[in-house]
Amino acid sequence: MACYKITIHRREQGRAESVQSGPAAFTIPCDETTTDYYLEFARDLAIEERDFLVNLLSQPLTETGTHDQPLHKGEGFLILYKRGIVDNQNDSLVQLCQSHGLPAVAGKVGRTYHGRDPQLEKRLRQTVFNAQIQEIFEAEPYFAHLSPQGNREPARTWDLRGMTDTELATVGVADGRNLSLPQMQKIQAMQGRLGLACLTDCVLEALDARWSDHCFHTTWKSLGNLLGRLSQTTREMHHPNVVSAFVDNAGVWDFYAGHCLVIKAETHNGPTALAPYFGQLTKLGGVLRDILGTGQGADPIGSFEYTATGLLATPPVIPGRPTTRQIALETIEAIKEYGNTFGVPMMLPRMDFHPDYRGKPFALGGSLGIMPRSRALKGQPQADDLLLLIGGLTGNDGIHGASASSAGASMDNSAVQIGSPLEQIKFRYAILELRDADCIRAITDVGGAGLNSAVGEMGEPVGVWVNTALVPLKIAGLATWRILLSESQERMVLAIPPEKLPQSQAILERHLVRHTVIGRFTGTGRFTVIHDPELDVARVVATPGRALPLSGEVGMDLPYSEIADSPLPTLTIQPPPDPDPSTDLWPPCPGDRLAGHLERMLADLRLADQSFATSQYDSTVQGWTWQGPTCGTRFQVPATCWAGVPLPEQPCAAVFGFWFEPWLFAAHPQRAARQGFLALVQKMVLAGCRMEDVGLCDNFYTPDRHPHGHYWLVAMVEELERLSRRFRMPFISGKDSSAGSARLPDGSQIHVPPAVFLSAVGKVPDVGRLRPNCWTTPGNLLVQIGLSTPAPAGTLFARLAGLESRGVDLLDIEAALHYLTTLEAVPDGVLRSAVPIEAGGILARVALSALASDLGADLDLAPDQDGGHLLQEHRCGALVEVAPGDLQRLDPHLHPVVLGRITDQIYRVRVGGQIVLTSAAINFWQRSFQEGLAS
Repeated sequence: MACYKITIHRREQGRAESVQSGPAAFTIPCDETTTDYYLEFARDLAIEERDFLVNLLSQPLTETGTHDQPLHKGEGFLILYKRGIVDNQNDSLVQLCQSHGLPAVAGKVGRTYHGRDPQLEKRLRQTVFNAQIQEIFEAEPYFAHLSPQGNREPARTWDLRGMTDTELATVGVADGRNLSLPQMQKIQAMQGRLGLACLTDCVLEALDARWSDHCFHTTWKSLGNLLGRLSQTTREMHHPNVVSAFVDNAGVWDFYAGHCLVIKAETHNGPTALAPYFGQLTKLGGVLRDILGTGQGADPIGSFEYTATGLLATPPVIPGRPTTRQIALETIEAIKEYGNTFGVPMMLPRMDFHPDYRGKPFALGGSLGIMPRSRALKGQPQADDLLLLIGGLTGNDGIHGASASSAGASMDNSAVQIGSPLEQIKFRYAILELRDADCIRAITDVGGAGLNSAVGEMGEPVGVWVNTALVPLKIAGLATWRILLSESQERMVLAIPPEKLPQSQAILERHLVRHTVIGRFTGTGRFTVIHDPELDVARVVATPGRALPLSGEVGMDLPYSEIADSPLPTLTIQPPPDPDPSTDLWPPCPGDRLAGHLERMLADLRLADQSFATSQYDSTVQGWTWQGPTCGTRFQVPATCWAGVPLPEQPCAAVFGFWFEPWLFAAHPQRAARQGFLALVQKMVLAGCRMEDVGLCDNFYTPDRHPHGHYWLVAMVEELERLSRRFRMPFISGKDSSAGSARLPDGSQIHVPPAVFLSAVGKVPDVGRLRPNCWTTPGNLLVQIGLSTPAPAGTLFARLAGLESRGVDLLDIEAALHYLTTLEAVPDGVLRSAVPIEAGGILARVALSALASDLGADLDLAPDQDGGHLLQEHRCGALVEVAPGDLQRLDPHLHPVVLGRITDQIYRVRVGGQIVLTSAAINFWQRSFQEGLAS
């Protein structure tokens, strides 16, 4: 074996106070940056071959290269992935070299920042360097090998019989585990009941993950089976559009022409707090895999992302953690890389900033998919089916990701995962071909808790055994439990009928997808994990499923009945002293101050133009987007809903929307949940959906150590259950994240607001029935419709004005249902355009609509009239465009109020004859977000 280094220089780079590098585009005080390729070959290379490598890896017009140029101390700093991590580029580098006759076996890619500035190392460590997954060198490192090397760690064992509670508790939290004392006592009793001489680390780690809050929903079950309440509500509804809800990787909603829509959203809060780029990269990759792993395989047709972090320019509250600015910038880079590379359109992205997320961000990603109705139900393996692992290599990343994320902010370095979208692209279409060839009996993605969760949950109905020695690794020497628990990305497991294995292998090989048979489904009702290098794939295929092999190292062999349930903690529900404060009154607002208020609101990051981010996300790939994520030509104003036409030669449209307002949840979580539900339903109805054609998804993010956190969680679930039943609008997917508290170095704690992110999937039979966001015709009237929520609590104006935010309006459910039913019945064509009244109230909504539509507006306001009503945010109210002749066609139960009219004076918005949308306001709106990230 021989290792070589190829260094690539950019021509005419020059002195670079402005050098931008890494995912966060930071300015680095260095003279030059170079890309360094470290390559390992099966033999020594001649000088001519090394020269050839330089030419192969460089662009001749813009780059020059050298080989074996060492870095000397004082010349700069080299950043590489840690030696136990196989780079994402490894396979591509190896294949590139081998295609030219060079016997490469492994590769790594680094970046060197050349310069002698005394601040260089400090600046690198503050910005582009990630200590969780990277190493930094000030002199040339030595590599004897780049390919995985190491001696395998044998299993550790414990005899829990006779241990005291203190000893059990110590074992439960050792080595990064988070097993509680009652859980350890259950394991102790299980050992005695089964007559086992000892238990391995594989058993303890597997149960730690299986019983974690992430996988077992411990908090929700302890508070009265909250998830069961929502899913039971959906089951009892017998809704004709519900195909699958809460039983698969994603919810499935009936569509048209024999197809179904699929929706899923999930968070990656903990990893994002540690390593934003990889946390957000794998967040999006994970939900795309959830779509692929639903039924017998669905195809993603769109993605969405939401991130809330602390206020910009505030330092990290936990030393060594990324800054808010770094989280924001790395989020943009990660979402761009995964979504654009994977080739799925971005539907609706959004970033918010709230002080309570400075300890732990809210990092949520989601996706829509489509699949044939005949393949939509969750599959179940049968005894003797083969367990097939496809996709990426398994490594030491993501260890304890599920259990650590359930324990709050105390995550160790190995909880960070590393994503590679190119790996997922390869099996995307392979899965669809396998599905259509009837090769897949069941499928799921390898996500939280790794193979332990994916294989364990898939095998629970029948039993399964897995040989971890057959799992392809990107680092040698991994212990059995680490292979089982690794959350390395881009992996799927499939149950394949034995007779379909040759056809499946041929399809996977044609798509260049790595695949390995690693076990069998048994029919024994047991979950068995062994590590036996002698039991190769040929023997696995030849071994009947019921012939359970207990050879090599037996990590675990337990009946599912013993591990199905975990002891639940006793959680207290403590209401706040004043759970329902009275609402505050809106302060007076003279009309001559509206221009100044609008300027400040448009400059706030809640409303400011985020096209610096959204323009980097491909929203038109695949060619079926009808609206979203932005509207407008010159200005890119966020759309309120996304709509697309995903079936060829079919006019039917899929519609997607979401709602989340952290400032409102901080004021009153339960009332915010009600307002959010009604606001989201209104969004979908305004777009053109009927309420019966809308399905919902919930993602809760709540604090685990806040004294009233559990009270608000229960209150929000009860509220949504009540609303779901009354509106006959089912929740079909959801996820809870109950670890939103972070302990600070001084012993204090910070908590995210108890909140729920609501998203919706809808359908319309003809895209022509959809209503646009943009105004259509000068002279048409602007009309406010809907219910009023005039309290200042949680509003943008109240925050900017420093008003106290306590009481949130309690919307009347029956009045809201009557209004929305009436809105649903408005004849086609009466509402020429429609947008909800959200942050910034009517005034901000009119200004943004003018920018999106290249038109203007005149709003009526008498000289002595107060303008405060234009700043109020009506979460069940809307601004609609109506032709003058159609005004009488609006049902009085819509509560229509004419506000003014659309004009052809581009971007000129006047209130009572005074211009309120100034060039300065537009300028602030355009620049605030980008400049905030750059400062």
